[in-house]
Amino acid sequence: MKRTIEGIEISEGISKKSGKPYAIGTLHTTTPLAAPRDPNNVAKGKAGDKYSCDPILLRKIQHLSFPVVVDIDTEEVLQFGVRQTIVTDIKPVSVTQKQA
Repeated sequence: MKRTIEGIEISEGISKKSGKPYAIGTLHTTTPLAAPRDPNNVAKGKAGDKYSCDPILLRKIQHLSFPVVVDIDTEEVLQFGVRQTIVTDIKPVSVTQKQA
C-alpha cells in the first residue's frame, strides 16, 4: 500500500533492566481520510498512523529527506495477545515537498 512517511524512530541498545539487547523501529505515516457518506458531515485531510518496523528496514531509508512516499508491505500479527500491523518491506516511490 502507498503511504507518506513523515518520520521514523530507531531505538537500539542494551536494556538496563534485563541486560538484553533490543531493537525497536517505528514508522510514522499519514493516511488520507475517507470522504463521509452523509453530505452534512465533514472529513478532510490526513490522519497519522504508527507502525512497528524492523530497524533494518528503516536504516534503508534513513538517508532520505522526509516526507517521502513509499510502498509498504504489512503483516498482521498477535504480540502478547494484541493484534498489530507490522511493516515487512519498504520501497521508496518519491520524495514529497512540504508546503509552506
